[in-house]
Parts: sequence; C-alpha cells; structure tokens
Amino acid sequence: MRVFIQISYGVIVALIVSVGCIWHIGSFGEARHTISIIGAIAIFVAGLYLLRSRWIRWGSRQLWLKYHQRLASMGLCLVLLHSAFQPLTWHSWLTFLLALSNLGTGIAVSLTAKQTRQILLRCHLFLAPVLLISIVFHGQAKLEHDAFFPLTEVHAIPCAKCHPSDPLLFRLDSTSVQSELFTVGTIPEDIGWWFEQHDTKLSQSARVFTKGQDRRWKVKDVDNRRDYHIKREDDKMAFYADNVYRSYTCITCHEHNTPELQLAHELHGVLDFHRCLVCHQTEIDGTRYGRQRVNWDYDPNW
Repeated sequence: MRVFIQISYGVIVALIVSVGCIWHIGSFGEARHTISIIGAIAIFVAGLYLLRSRWIRWGSRQLWLKYHQRLASMGLCLVLLHSAFQPLTWHSWLTFLLALSNLGTGIAVSLTAKQTRQILLRCHLFLAPVLLISIVFHGQAKLEHDAFFPLTEVHAIPCAKCHPSDPLLFRLDSTSVQSELFTVGTIPEDIGWWFEQHDTKLSQSARVFTKGQDRRWKVKDVDNRRDYHIKREDDKMAFYADNVYRSYTCITCHEHNTPELQLAHELHGVLDFHRCLVCHQTEIDGTRYGRQRVNWDYDPNW
C-alpha cells in the first residue's frame, strides 16, 4: 500500500509539472520536449538510490527509497505523457514501452519477495539505464526529417510550430461540394482530385460519414490508415487532416498576410497557402526542397 502512496505523489507532481509547462510554453506540442527532459532528469536522480543500496551507507535507506519511488514515478509519467500521443517510429514506441516496463517492474519489486523479487529487481535495474539511453536517442532522432527538410538553424523549432493540431488542407466552395456529401458512401471523384492536388492521395476504399446536422463529415481511408474531417465554414467547405505530422504550415513563422501575397495567390486560384513546399522550392545548405509548380522560389528568410 505504501508504494502506491509514493507513486501517487509522483503522479500528482508530474501532472503539475506538465500543466505548468504547457501553460508557460503555450501548447502541448511545444512543451513535449521540455516535459521529456524533466522526466529524464527525474529518472536519473531516482537512479541514485542504487548507490545507497549497493555502495554507500549515508542516510536512511527507507528515506532514499521513498524519494526514489516518488521521483521515478514522476519521471516515468512525464515520459509516458510525452510518448503516449501518436508514437510514429520504432524508437518512439521503444521509449513508451520501456517507460511502462520500468513502472511495472518497479511496482512488482515492492510487492514481491525472495527469489521472484531478485529476478524483478535485476530486470528493473537493467531497464532503467536502457530507458535513459532510449530517451536521449529519441531526442536526437529527427523522424527522418533530414531527408526532406533538415531542422537546423532557424528551423530547429518544436514540431508543433509547423504541424498544428487541426491542420487545414484546403477549402472549396460549399455549393459545389456539399450536395455530393449528403450521400454517405464513396468519396466523390472531384473531391478526390482536390485531395491529390494538395499532395494527399485517397485510396478507392475511402468512405464519407456524416458527423452531425450536415455541417461535419468524416473521411476514413482504411487502406492508407488516415482519417480526414470536413467542416462547413460560412460559404466554404474546409478539409482538415487528422494526422498532425503529415500536414504542415509555414505561415506560423513566415508572414503571408500581406495584400500583395494574397492577390498573387488568388490570381492563380490558390485560396490557402499553408503548405508552401507543395508549390514552392527552397534551398537549404545547398540542397533544394519542395516542388516547382510555379515560377517563384520560396525564400525561407523572407
């Protein structure tokens, strides 16, 4: 019972730290990295209990154990919070599973005795440093971002800056689209064509579902494991992607609201200019990125 009390202290502190980081930084996406760093530091400090149990005799062992349990549970909760939302690569899942395994073996050690306890303790001692290494490795990995757009210099920013939680793909006139969405079923061909124009290909198995009072629709693409949602906004139909990492926007950092830029895009039938690299190219460290669909280069320093 005592171990669960100590773990509850750690969980409460982890929640306070998480809410504080999110409130201070502004969004969960931008605070995730900070949350994981704090969690890793807490796990490292909690691991100092190994010194007390094996080599040094300073201080009460029960007092060391109490703070070990509190700091470890706090750090593991922070790492789980960081990793639990949309793990995309194998090292994301590795960090998530290692954190769960550390928490599980730590609780099991406190609830068992004799030979079983020794086996679980060895597992727990092995998993803790592996978890710390995986956190460092995961933090260094760029999710293969360097192959497309290196996150260096001015682009070394949190993922949430470019990948919003509700990414807009494009908008269409509602009078030409809404009547085709009244019938639940296969996605209309012309809407599928618009998806392709915005670098998003739907499979033939994609289906449309009504979500409420003919103002919202959901597009489920089972073959590609992706979902989209459509909202009626005034006289427009807005198409959004649920996967926040496959859609991006450049206008968070780059100003696109000047009358000159708006006019230039509208003259070419472009009403939304979120995914700049779909149409424009840019050069970073001698490498060109994006597609040359128009006659202008995209200047990242503009």
